[in-house]
Amino acid sequence: MPRKKEVVSGTFVKYDAVVLGSGPAGEGAAMKLAKSGKRVAIIDMREQLGGNCTHVGTIPSKALRQTVSSIIRYQRDPMFQKVGDWKQFTMKQVLRNAHTVIQQQVDTHSRFYDRNKINIYHGRAYIQDKNTVLIFGDDGIKETIIFKQLVIATGSRPYRPATLDFNHSRVFDSDKILDLDYSIQKIIIYGAGVIGCEYASIFIGLDHKVDLINTQPKLLSYLDDEISDALSYRLREQGVLIRHNEQIDHLETFDDHVILHLQSGKKIKADAILWCNGRSGNTDGLGLENV
Repeated sequence: MPRKKEVVSGTFVKYDAVVLGSGPAGEGAAMKLAKSGKRVAIIDMREQLGGNCTHVGTIPSKALRQTVSSIIRYQRDPMFQKVGDWKQFTMKQVLRNAHTVIQQQVDTHSRFYDRNKINIYHGRAYIQDKNTVLIFGDDGIKETIIFKQLVIATGSRPYRPATLDFNHSRVFDSDKILDLDYSIQKIIIYGAGVIGCEYASIFIGLDHKVDLINTQPKLLSYLDDEISDALSYRLREQGVLIRHNEQIDHLETFDDHVILHLQSGKKIKADAILWCNGRSGNTDGLGLENV
C-alpha cells in the first residue's frame, strides 16, 4: 500500500521537493530525489497512481494491441476461422484483460513509493506561490504543502477542438475510445501520428474498415523515409485507406453514424470518428503565474 500522508488538518507540511504528476516522468523525478536524500511528496489528481501512461495511454493501448495480435493469429489459423464471433467484440470487451494489468501496475508502483518513503497526495494541485502548493478535493482545500523545489510532470491530454462535440456517442479521442461499448464496422481516424497509426493497426486487426486521415504528405515524416514507407505499405496491405494532405472542414453527427467533410470536398461516412490530432498540456489551472 502507498505510504500514508504525514498531514494533520490545519497544519502545513514541509518537503524538500514536491512532484506534480505520477506518470513515468513524475515517478522518475520523485525516485531520483528520494534516493539523493530529499524528503519528497507526490501529488496526483487520480485516486490511483500511474498517470495517463498507466490508465489511458501506453499500458491499455499495448494490452489492446497484444490482444488484437492474438486475434489476428487466430483469424489466420484455418483450424479456427469458422469458430467464434470475434468480429463482434467491442473495445471494452477486448480491453477486459487490460484492467488486470493496469491494477498490477498501480500496485507495483505504489510499493516503489512506499519503499522510498515518498508521501502520496491525491487531489488537484494549485501553486499559491513559489514555495506553497494547495491540494483541492471535492470539498475544497484538503492540504497545504510547503516546498523548496517543485517538479511539474502533469503530462498532457488529447487536444479537443471546440468545433467537435466530444459528448456525442460517436465522437472519440484517444482517452474516450477505450470506453467504446458498441460494435462498429467502419471508423474514421483523424490524425496519422503515432497514436493514430497505432489505433489504425488495432481497428484493422479487429476487421473494421479504417479511413486514416493524414494532414501531412506522408506518415510520421520525422522518421527515416524507409520506416515511414514501410509503415504505409503495411497499413495499406492490411486494408487501411490512408488519405494524405487532407484537412477537416466540418463534421456531421447522427445517432447511428458520422459524416466527415474535408476541405478537398470529399465526404466520408463511418460509424464513428477517432480524433488523434494533437495533445494539450495539463498546466491550465495550475497557478503557474504565481511562481
